[in-house]
Amino acid sequence: MRLGLALDLGSAAPVADQVAGALPLLRTAEESGVDTVWVGESYHREPQPFHLPGVLIVLAHLAAHTTLRLGTGVLLLRAYDPVRLGYETALVDQLSGGRLSVGLGLGPAELKARFAGGTTMDTALRELRAAWDGGAVPGPAGRPRLLVGGGTAASVRRAAELADGYYAATNYSDRLLAHQATAYRDRGGTGDVVANRLCLIHPDGAAARALAERYLSPVLGYYTGRGLWKSTPDDPAPGVSALVGTPAEVGTALRRYADAGVTAINLRVAPHGTPPDIARRTIELAAALPWK
Repeated sequence: MRLGLALDLGSAAPVADQVAGALPLLRTAEESGVDTVWVGESYHREPQPFHLPGVLIVLAHLAAHTTLRLGTGVLLLRAYDPVRLGYETALVDQLSGGRLSVGLGLGPAELKARFAGGTTMDTALRELRAAWDGGAVPGPAGRPRLLVGGGTAASVRRAAELADGYYAATNYSDRLLAHQATAYRDRGGTGDVVANRLCLIHPDGAAARALAERYLSPVLGYYTGRGLWKSTPDDPAPGVSALVGTPAEVGTALRRYADAGVTAINLRVAPHGTPPDIARRTIELAAALPWK
């Protein structure tokens, strides 16, 4: 089990200020042994507090400011021409010295009307591989790690057959995460199973829960208000799972994930409004857990 940092950046405030403010958190992550910083992507017609377009641009900037690996968690294929995406990911990998991991999902159907495209997901994955194996000039420093994101059976198949791992889309449900990890292994997948989790750790459990109520609840309200956390055939009554509590409590939860076949958890420790000292303490305490 490895820990990553899922960085919360959005379009509701100047991105340059958000990125500059995140650099101390990245330094704490480096010092604590965190593996990768991940940045997610979405496209909105009005400012939103979580995720933003242009993730590869942000990661290219971060490459000069951190030694962490860099990950897209996830890019939305419907927003890209796959050939250009091959070139851009290759260049970011080169600029970062071979540190790029590419999480790639299909994205919402409404992106089709807003962006050129049409290549199927399977074809796009093969085109990315071809670009990284010599088709793109300049090419990558190495070969970026490729993870397929999504919650459907087709996503699981693609992750097992065409990629290096699976970026689970779990609606923040532990039951759904376990189901998706099992489905990936049953398809013959041998790579990483990765998921995001909101996280707040404090030596005092009551204090952790009080802080989570203050700083994580707005995130939960944002998603539930948009119907993004809802029942699915695999999980008829999902609960929102966040890693909140003492180091021992969070360690127990992480062991459950490992037992379910999850190999990496990316921690969302700094949603907008979370004080930097609270976010850094969570990273330090998580990295010191004995479950690793």
